[in-house]
Amino acid sequence: MKRFLILIALITSISAPFFAENQPSDDDITQTFVYEMNGKGDQYIKIGIFANFPLNFGNPFSGGQLYTGGAAELGYHRFISGSLALGADLMVGYNPTIGSNSLTMVPVTFGVTWQPSLGKFEFPIQLGAGFAFETCQNKKYFPSPALKTEIGTFFRMNESWSFGLTGNLLYLPQWAEVNDKIEYDAGLFAQVSASVRYHF
Repeated sequence: MKRFLILIALITSISAPFFAENQPSDDDITQTFVYEMNGKGDQYIKIGIFANFPLNFGNPFSGGQLYTGGAAELGYHRFISGSLALGADLMVGYNPTIGSNSLTMVPVTFGVTWQPSLGKFEFPIQLGAGFAFETCQNKKYFPSPALKTEIGTFFRMNESWSFGLTGNLLYLPQWAEVNDKIEYDAGLFAQVSASVRYHF
């Protein structure tokens, strides 16, 4: 029995190096990591300050003419893939009128953003739809439909912050009852912003 145990021990010690050679070492394993700026589940908060340019004029917005105004926006977006995000934006905007009045609008839009990137630059393209609260000359309109398109260029400074410029086209159709008649009108606005985004 002793000889048998010694024989087993010898066979095991001799064969151990052969099995060890077939096992991959840490040096043989190469791992490749691909860094993506955005991935599924990533989120960002966007803050923007806008110049608000009216592209058409008419009732019930001003009774004739609107001047250039301003707007501020707060948005939240979440990526469902590396380049596609869903989110919502809340904007508060105004445009002064000839008669020292002001059109005030608060559109809330829900949209989808496709964002290709090149190096540290990101190019979000967004389509959104929602509703708006509007007041002008003591008249209130709610809910008014709201449609928005946006295109922008952002520089990703680091993992958490990006800065850029965006251009929006905002369309606010509305229906109002005037002298027992339903009148239709719409506001079309071009907006240019300086924006910052916090990524997390």
